[in-house]
Amino acid sequence: MTKDLSYLLDQPSEAQEEAVRKAVEAECMRAIATYLTEVADTMEANNVETLNVPTLRAMASQFTHRLENENQD
Repeated sequence: MTKDLSYLLDQPSEAQEEAVRKAVEAECMRAIATYLTEVADTMEANNVETLNVPTLRAMASQFTHRLENENQD
């Protein structure tokens, strides 16, 4: 049986592409804001007064570890 795959050649309109771009941008900005809030809360909870290279690396490691664990679920 032959399947019609011609729909794969359809291109989204410029308006659709722009809508997707804006939606992705909005979600990225929302994620960054959430991240920054979480960093501030973590710093406050752990009495971290300054951000330096070791502190940033430790926080990055914790977030990476959490993402890896979430992806395994």
